Amino acid sequence: MKAAGPRLARAVLPALLCLPAAAQTPAATSDAEAAVRATFEAYRQALMAGDGEVAASLVDRATGVYYRQLKRLVLEGSEEEVRQRSFVDRFLVVAFRHQFSGDELAAMELADVIVRAMEIGWINSTAIEQLSVGPIRIEGNEAIAAARTRASLEDPSLAGGMDELEYRFVNEDGRWKFRFSALVMSIDEVMRNLAAQLGADEDDLIFTLVESLTGVEVLPEVWESQER
Repeated sequence: MKAAGPRLARAVLPALLCLPAAAQTPAATSDAEAAVRATFEAYRQALMAGDGEVAASLVDRATGVYYRQLKRLVLEGSEEEVRQRSFVDRFLVVAFRHQFSGDELAAMELADVIVRAMEIGWINSTAIEQLSVGPIRIEGNEAIAAARTRASLEDPSLAGGMDELEYRFVNEDGRWKFRFSALVMSIDEVMRNLAAQLGADEDDLIFTLVESLTGVEVLPEVWESQER
């Protein structure tokens, strides 16, 4: 499990909420698909460049709400509250508490987190460069895209588990935005299945992943609130 830790951890963080579907003409669907691909590419390029402001501008409002809720959980959440959350929420709480002080995180907006994640190696630019999207399905103001690597577009056997994930986008005020909060739910299912396949305790797996990211042992005290 230790050997797979770094790859899995970096897949979790990068690769980490409708209106009824309306009838669309083939041309309109084609235009929407192109716009979704353009949004994904702009987001990918912003991550590679470490441009937190641009990356944050390309995610939807629900993602901003998710980050603010997560930030409150990191700073104030009791052990009981945190342990009741999803796998990915627990992973992010442990990772943030392990890496940053309460004062540091309190001052961080979403754009700041993206920049710091690039600086400390949580988001690997080489891995991000390989990300792509496969088939896209437009459903009214939402879009679902199959998560792919560039290599797997030609050879599906090279997906490395990415074929189990999907990206979601939403059209807000005429612009397609990346719904990272939906990716969290998709990753959560994959990680729970992985833990079950390995016969591993989920919290033990979380500690292994975070230790692989940081190179520093995670202590049980990480479950405690960081209230100042």
